[in-house]
Amino acid sequence: MTLSDQYQNMPKLLKVSEVADFTGTHERTVRRWIRDGRLGAVEHPSGLRVPRRSLWRFLGLDLALSA
Repeated sequence: MTLSDQYQNMPKLLKVSEVADFTGTHERTVRRWIRDGRLGAVEHPSGLRVPRRSLWRFLGLDLALSA
């Protein structure tokens, strides 16, 4: 599966737990990234959500999608 395929198969808004699973980190770490402003997130009625585009930029994979 290519990076582009992975990106397209992800939900547009990811839960903090989904980001933690994808990055292999703890939810507290993801929340710290959000709090520090390193990872973009939006308020959702059921909690914080991370747009998949923000996650890709954070991981430095944004350029891979435009190539």
